[in-house]
Amino acid sequence: MTSLRRRAFLLATGGAIASLSGCASTGLPGRGGTNTDTTLYVGSYHWGFVLLDDSGAEQEQVVLEPGSVVDIVGFNTSAEAALEALPADVRDAIPDHEALEERNEERLPQPPSGDFHEALEVANEQYPNHSLAVMPSGQNMGGGMGGGRGGMMLHPIPLPADATSPTTARLTATQRGDYTLSCLTYCGYGHPYMELAGALVVR
Repeated sequence: MTSLRRRAFLLATGGAIASLSGCASTGLPGRGGTNTDTTLYVGSYHWGFVLLDDSGAEQEQVVLEPGSVVDIVGFNTSAEAALEALPADVRDAIPDHEALEERNEERLPQPPSGDFHEALEVANEQYPNHSLAVMPSGQNMGGGMGGGRGGMMLHPIPLPADATSPTTARLTATQRGDYTLSCLTYCGYGHPYMELAGALVVR
């Protein structure tokens, strides 16, 4: 994604950073001498997130110490080229399409049609892209970017289905609390439920 398109995306969503400071770039985090305390991998899918550590172990919650530097490597699980750029341990640990669909059926209410598979097929075709924002837990996704408990931890980064590489956001934890991973890009029926509540905790 060009810097101009990325800037337009951020302006359209009104992004802001409050609880962490940092920047985003395309590609994987650098190795050696980068002063990164933790690298986390966040994969978006219809309609949820997979949070993995650098060994490929899936995490429901990661606790961070104040002042720790974190690289968040975001990717869309439908972006095949971006997946190929991930470390093998991480790539191999991502659940397959069927397993992710089963997660939806377990945690989301039935769509009006009553058919999850049909709703998912429509979403994959019409709304293939996602984004990743991190905001204080309990903050309404539709309530604006700067309000509530100190605002955003991470302004939304785009996770398009046609991305050729992951996007890395380097952050420094500065405010205590627990934070939720959220998608702020409309992605079909399950969009209002696309979050991983309390995924990050700053002690």
